[in-house]
Amino acid sequence: MKIIKILFIGLMVLATQCVQAGTAEPTTFTRQGILSYNFHSDLLGRGFVIDVLLPLSFNPEDNTRYPVIYMTDGYMNFPMVAPNLIHEQVPDEQGNTKLPPVILVGISHPLDSSNFTLRLTDFTPVPGEIRGNTLGGGANQFLAFLENELKPFINNSFKGDESDETLAGHSLGGLLALHALFNHTDSFDRYVVGSPSIWWADKQILESELAYAERQTDLPKSVYMFIGGEEICLEEGEVCGVQDFRDLAQRLKSRNYESLTLRKRVIKGENHDTVVNPGYDKGIEQVFKSKVLPRKYSF
Repeated sequence: MKIIKILFIGLMVLATQCVQAGTAEPTTFTRQGILSYNFHSDLLGRGFVIDVLLPLSFNPEDNTRYPVIYMTDGYMNFPMVAPNLIHEQVPDEQGNTKLPPVILVGISHPLDSSNFTLRLTDFTPVPGEIRGNTLGGGANQFLAFLENELKPFINNSFKGDESDETLAGHSLGGLLALHALFNHTDSFDRYVVGSPSIWWADKQILESELAYAERQTDLPKSVYMFIGGEEICLEEGEVCGVQDFRDLAQRLKSRNYESLTLRKRVIKGENHDTVVNPGYDKGIEQVFKSKVLPRKYSF
């Protein structure tokens, strides 16, 4: 027993020495093909964190230009979506990929006490009431920031293709995407719309949809809409997300837009938070199944 005890102690000492043999120094996390910027908007007078995922095949020396996906709430969504995009650009044994080489751009507001108010400001088309306070209504200015400041930076720095741009947003970001679709239609070519906050300002976005239908006869875009199957209302006064989602999808279908590619999915078993990853994963893949059509309308 004594011999076994001595042997055990000796092994523990050896193990401790092995663990202590290595050294580690703190560093900033980086990964090839992913870049981050503190981007100041002169138009809005404030800053954002911009994360950029470059295609696996990106070569700064050639003339290739790449489709760009602009994604809101990048601090939450970029870390989930980026690995999926990398995986879907890797060829299978037949040499096929689910996605072409694309650039992903995550747009993040500051992670401090201003986050809630700034997201409401930037993602909502008109002011609305929250707990007795009137907030929001700055979506047009935020889209102008994307159009006039962020897009030129991405296109000039990383050879983004200005004729193939996608807007992806969830929740209030989904509302922003719908607002862009109906009011700044040709700012983007593809739209991924997750759990959109249709309820905002007494469903004002439905007025925008109707106004678009009254002034245009076609909607030449590729759109994917998704929502969690558990986003339902159980009591009076709750947000009826799934019902609002289905009503909007039916309205769009009833317009009979010849060039609109609309795909939608209610994802069973998912709620407002858990639906984000599977929704974006499938949504981005689906909108890229359609060819980009020529833009007809101005910003």
